[in-house]
Amino acid sequence: MKKGIHPTYYEDVEVICICGNKFTVNAAVPGPIKVESCPACHPAYTWERTTTVVKGRMEKFLEKQKKIEELQKQQGKK
Repeated sequence: MKKGIHPTYYEDVEVICICGNKFTVNAAVPGPIKVESCPACHPAYTWERTTTVVKGRMEKFLEKQKKIEELQKQQGKK
């Protein structure tokens, strides 16, 4: 290893997941590290399918347009 070109190496850095799971790793950044998914909760590791339905961009856009049209109709009646 050449001296002066490698980052500082931290051992036993705590990683905290949004699900509450905690574990330690060796990393080049000081801890604690906060993550959104980990092997305990990510579907690829747990083999569970999530049933949450996420609206797409088009559905959100159409809902906004519908609200705008309704407000314009209300303002036109006054």
